[in-house]
Parts: sequence; C-alpha cells; structure tokens
Amino acid sequence: MKKWYLLLAAACCMPLLAGAQEIAGTWRGTLDLGVMKMALVLHVEQEADGRYVTRMDSPDQGARNIPIARTSFADGRFALADDALRLAYEGELQADSLVGTFRQNGLEVPLTFTRGAVERRRPQEPRPPYPYRVEEVTFPNDRAGITLSGTLTLPQGEGPFPAVVLVSGSGPQNRDEELMGHHPFRVLADGLTRAGIAVLRYDDRGVGGSQGVYGEASLQDFADDAASAMAWLRRQSAVDPQRVGVIGHSEGAMIAYMLAGACGDADFVVAMAGPAVPGREFLAAQRRQIGEAMGVPEEVQRQNDQMNEAMLALCDRYEPAFLAAHADSLAQTLLPPDFRDDPQSLDQIRTGLLQCASPEMRSLISYDPDDFLPRIACPVLAVVGSRDRQVPPEVVVEPLRESVPASVPLTIEVFEGLNHLFQPCETGLPTEYGTIEVTMAPEVLTTIADWIRTVALP
Repeated sequence: MKKWYLLLAAACCMPLLAGAQEIAGTWRGTLDLGVMKMALVLHVEQEADGRYVTRMDSPDQGARNIPIARTSFADGRFALADDALRLAYEGELQADSLVGTFRQNGLEVPLTFTRGAVERRRPQEPRPPYPYRVEEVTFPNDRAGITLSGTLTLPQGEGPFPAVVLVSGSGPQNRDEELMGHHPFRVLADGLTRAGIAVLRYDDRGVGGSQGVYGEASLQDFADDAASAMAWLRRQSAVDPQRVGVIGHSEGAMIAYMLAGACGDADFVVAMAGPAVPGREFLAAQRRQIGEAMGVPEEVQRQNDQMNEAMLALCDRYEPAFLAAHADSLAQTLLPPDFRDDPQSLDQIRTGLLQCASPEMRSLISYDPDDFLPRIACPVLAVVGSRDRQVPPEVVVEPLRESVPASVPLTIEVFEGLNHLFQPCETGLPTEYGTIEVTMAPEVLTTIADWIRTVALP
C-alpha cells in the first residue's frame, strides 16, 4: 500500500550565541526512536520586525513546509513549540550545532541539529537522454466520462512491442508513484523499456493531469481506469495487441487480479506485493507486522486491533453519509472514558472513521480475491519482499498457490531482505523508505523484465 504515516508533530528550540543572523537558515537532525530513525529539517527565518518563524520538513515521510506555531531565540537559547502538533524542542547553540531535547506526546529524546539540508541520493533516477521514445499521452475512460493523462515509453525500433500498463497502490498517486523522493514507476518503466517492452503509466484520477475526483472512487472505478488504459494501449500501432499485460503494485496488484479474473483483459499479470486474501485479513496482518516491527507491546496491539474492529463494525452498520455526519459522536463512543476528553485521541478515531467511510476503503475492506483469482487464465508473476510489513508474504504466497487454477502458469518470487517498495532494508517499516537510496532493487527489475520477455516474446 502506497502510503503509511507515523503521526509526528514538531517543536524545536534552538539557541544562538552570536546574533540573529547565525540562527537563521536550514538545520538538519535525526530523531532516534529506537526501532526507527527519522530525519527532521528546520527552516528558520527572521522577519523584518525581528520575529523568527520556522517551517519543518520530515523528508522520510514526504512532509514539507509544516508551519511551527512559535519560535523564540535569546541568549543562545532556541525554542520551538506547537500545541496542535503537541511537540516542543529546546536547545542551545554550540558552534554550528543545536543541542537539545525534543518532546512530543510524552516522548522525550535528545536531538541535535547541524547546519544544512538533508540530502537523499536517488542513484537509480532515470535522466535524459533516454535510449527510447517518451510520449506524453491522454486516453478516455468513457464509462466515467473522464480523460486520464500519462506517459508512454516505447523502445527504439518499429515494433510492434509487448506492452504493460502500470497501476499504482492506494492513495492518490501520480504516474511515477512518487513517494518520499522516490519515483518507483519511473524507474520500473525505464528498466522495462530498455528491455524492449512498451510501458504506459498514468496519473490516478484527480491527480496531476487526470480528470475525476479521487476521493469518490472505489476499487472498481480504479479498475475501469486501468482497463481503459489497456484498451487504449492495444490500439497503438507500435504495440502488439495480443501481448498487453498489467503490472500492479500493492492495491494496484489487486486491481490487476480484478482485470485478469473478472474481465479477462490482461494477457499476463505481474503482481508486486499484491495481497491474495480478503481485505480485512490483510489489513489485520499489516497492523500486526508494523506493530511487531515497532516493538508495540502485545496488550497495546490487542487494544489497537479491538479498536480497528470496532471502527470496521460501525462502517458495516452505517452508510458513509451517516458516518461522516456523526464521526465526532461515534468516536466518543469508541474511546475508553479516560480518553474521551483527549483531542488527539478523538481526532485519530474520527480520522479513522472518515477513512473507513471512503469508497476506496469500503471497497478495500470488502475485497474478496475468490471473486477473481480462481478465474484467472493468463500467466501470473507475483513478487513480494520478505520484510514487507504492509503486505507480508503470508498474505501472498500460499493464498495465491491455493486460489489460482493449477492450469495457470504461476511464478512466485520472495525477495530476501526487501520491503514493500522492494528496497533493501533493515526493519521494513514505512518510515524507513525515504532514508534508503535504492528506489527498487535491481534484481526485482531484472526478474520482471526477464519474465515478461519469456511469456510475451515469440
């Protein structure tokens, strides 16, 4: 699944010894939370009236320019605080370092900032000139009455070429599936096109150049978008219409299974970290995996599971409009009495209820792979990382083997030490994605390209 955030609010305090001009600028630090490390960047500016203002970045979460409510500096002491974010930082300027303490929601840890921004290298990022053709394209989804925008990359030569459509995971994604400074679909399209495969990647509806409203769409709507992309791709003169497949990542892999099973639209399928169990089951496995990796105590994990199940029960009981209109009061009923006056707890439960009420989440929760997997007739390649915490191998490998017909050529690859984005990792937690320089392990790119060439080339 594309996107997961650790709730983080920022307050930072910094001291200055020698004058206002020495505190203004960019400062970087690493928040050590034990099971994970997270970069923070402070942009401190001085206004004309002498006041200081600060904006904060969390590069590893893809968050930029978060305004901090209060900034002060005097006598070498620097302080930041924001009540809404429930955080604070106090520190002292020592040469070119700010040495202090970060506090948030009861957490208190030492944190040192040094001058300069956090730089994340992305060595796999494709850069022109490319050894292939790049075309900016649009195509219609006639059923939805919208036009989607994307990028088509074509190998050199006349073709016709085998081709694939890339389908992104959950949440509004652009055509590159951009996340925390990474562009996985741009890297994947580059590798496949260099291997002689045409690739169409596109902005989700309501994102970038694509029309539509993302928040009003379900999995079936996204499947219609992907089917429209495949139909358009088959009509291109440089594409072999008998060799058009789909590559889906996470939720996109579920959509790929829908296209192959329900519609028979795909000539082959590559499922990258695609769950093969019902929606509720893989969401529960995701919570458990992330909780274990973060060191969440078993009792707390049990309480979290109960809370999530209670929210899902409300979503089963009530229509989305009712949930949206009564989210505040329903959140009150779910929380234990001691937490009902806590604004942050209420906001978290309210946000969870509103998310459960969205068409995408409701269709995800009700997703049943038995509607699609037993009906697939085309070759399937399923890949997953052994340290994937969002879609762990347990909800991929055996369920696929049990559900896909024995007559279907099925290849399953578990890549040791890789996470949900197919990066080499330590913990597999989503907060680690942005700190890793590799966008997608080369062995994954090679495996996918070689497999497609095997099943799609004469």
